[in-house]
Parts: sequence; C-alpha cells; structure tokens
Amino acid sequence: MEQVKEEKKELEGVLQESENAGIGTQAEQMDKARIKSQIRRLDLVLEESTPGRLTGQQRDALAKREIELEDILRQGIPTYDEMHHPAKNPGAVRKHMHWDARNKQNIKEYRNVQRLLNPGAEKSIEQLRKEK
Repeated sequence: MEQVKEEKKELEGVLQESENAGIGTQAEQMDKARIKSQIRRLDLVLEESTPGRLTGQQRDALAKREIELEDILRQGIPTYDEMHHPAKNPGAVRKHMHWDARNKQNIKEYRNVQRLLNPGAEKSIEQLRKEK
C-alpha cells in the first residue's frame, strides 16, 4: 500500500512539473494523458485494497471465525523445532507440504480475516506453531 501511495505521489509530482514547464522543454513533450491514466489506475488499486469499515457484529463474527480457523490450522502443523531443524526431523518438510496442501483454503481465509481485523498488524500462520 505504501509503495502504491508513493508511486501515485511521484506521478502527481511529475504531472505538476510538466504542467508548469515552459514551451519547448522535455516536460512539455510528456504524455500527460498516460500519466493521468496511471494515476487513475493507482487510485483504483488503493480503493480495492482498502478494507471497508466493519460493524460490531461483523467484527465479532470474524473474531469467532478467526478462533475456529486457528484451531483447524493448529491440527497437524509441524512444530517450530521440526521446521527449523529438518536434519533432526526427517519428513518434516513433507509433513509441512501436506499440511499446507490440505489447508490451502483455510490459510487463505485466515489471512483475509487477519487483514480485516488487524490491518497493518496481521498475525502470521507461523505464530500458530508450537515450540516443540
């Protein structure tokens, strides 16, 4: 989001400079319509990426679903120790790959719930791993 905002600000600055440029300069020859269309495209990206306001009921339902998903995702996830010491735990990578394939939709939903509930401070799936 920050990169898109910075890019938009930069394009707006370029457009402003080209409008204030004198006759016969390189800035006068810039394709202003193209720059404006890029700015509109970035506005659309920002609008689509920004989560809407949640009501209290929606937030409660999402918090409940978050807990359900965490319980589902904790089942069968390899531990921190298994994943960070694969030589000591043969098959840990395969176990993780199977877990990931089984829970692909749940992981995607969990990430979306996190984006809605905690924008900018989302929890990671890694936080669900047990230590040992």
